Amino acid sequence: MSYPEPFLRRMEERLGAEVEAFLQALTAAPKTTIRLHPYKGATLFPDAERVPWHPLGRILSARPDFEKEPLWHAGAYYVQEASGMSMRAFIPPKRPLRVIDLSAAPGGKATLILGELGLSGGLLIANDPEPRRRSALQENLERWGIPAYFITGRHPQYWAQRYPALFDLVILDAPCSGEGLWRKDNRAICQWSPQLVQRMQRLQRNLLFAAKALTAPGGRLIYSTCTFSPQENEENLAYAFADDREWEPVLWENPPSEVVPISYEGGGVGYYFYPHRSPGEGFFISAWQRRGNPTRKIVSSLKPLSHPPYPLPAEIQAFRFKEETYALTEAAMALLPPQWEKENWNAFPLGSAVRPAHAAALLAGGMAAAFPSRLLEASDFEEYLHGELFEPKAPIEWVTVKGLGVGWLYKGKPSLPFTWRRFLRHRSR
Repeated sequence: MSYPEPFLRRMEERLGAEVEAFLQALTAAPKTTIRLHPYKGATLFPDAERVPWHPLGRILSARPDFEKEPLWHAGAYYVQEASGMSMRAFIPPKRPLRVIDLSAAPGGKATLILGELGLSGGLLIANDPEPRRRSALQENLERWGIPAYFITGRHPQYWAQRYPALFDLVILDAPCSGEGLWRKDNRAICQWSPQLVQRMQRLQRNLLFAAKALTAPGGRLIYSTCTFSPQENEENLAYAFADDREWEPVLWENPPSEVVPISYEGGGVGYYFYPHRSPGEGFFISAWQRRGNPTRKIVSSLKPLSHPPYPLPAEIQAFRFKEETYALTEAAMALLPPQWEKENWNAFPLGSAVRPAHAAALLAGGMAAAFPSRLLEASDFEEYLHGELFEPKAPIEWVTVKGLGVGWLYKGKPSLPFTWRRFLRHRSR
């Protein structure tokens, strides 16, 4: 594999004697890593190797065909790079949290945050300005089944102007030159240039200052990229924080040996993940905390339904907006930003008592109290995926595999999981 000369010189200066091992790792097949759902899948894959920095991270010995795996469709785990799971080390311990992920698609960081918030820990605004990316984000968050989020599509500058100093945690996984993903996409090597790195640096700095403006006193900002470039990583952070006494660095206590820390101006420390040292792809992460005491504004503009369309798990409420019914945890509803009813967003759909939305079958806590269950054996699941009819026993049945919801049967007609709905639509064109 041939790499750009400026990139090679930089990595030789950075890694020294390790550079050969690093370059060799870039040609190796990446490992498959997953993060287990804290409610639905915490006991799965008991014999798999553990990700050192996340208690629910697992390294698989072989890559399954996930789109045929019923527990993947049930949201029992999420396929995520091990390096990206390191974000957990920087999440504030207090609860509840009001969180915004400024570039949330396709959902790795967002589902990790939802796993940490659970059904009682706060609210996530999962934002991504790109409409095509939001489609995948919506599917992944619905599959995850913790309705403590809203999906939005605003530019970060909009949020900074509309809701300054509002969030306890701001996550900026910035667009970057993508060097850390080269072994997954060799085409990206041809697109790389020093000029691309410079363009990304300018964009990242603009986004960083928007993220700073959003962070509440006492709150944290987590910055990450999937590149090895100091210009896009520690140099950006030094530029944004070195002379700002309102902020202090957040350090990773006892980072694993697989992670390479690097100090930068202002007392900050960033953490690099290199493919020859750690599982997962290339990654950089660093965090800062805004000094001061939080002055939380709690204004809930949504009213829960006194009579939801069907019984929901105890921590989850239903609300209506523009003739649609959605689910939201009580803790998330208490943390909505002011004037939220005027926003354009997507949330966790419930459907109706006559025809619940497919996502409702995936709720953490289950739907056994609301509808009779139809237990499928794993061997029957492929037939269900392909829309095969099953003899109806009730007008609406909650379809489960190994105790986890995967969909519905409406008088014998299945509600197909997301990816197979797309497949069948494309096949019919």
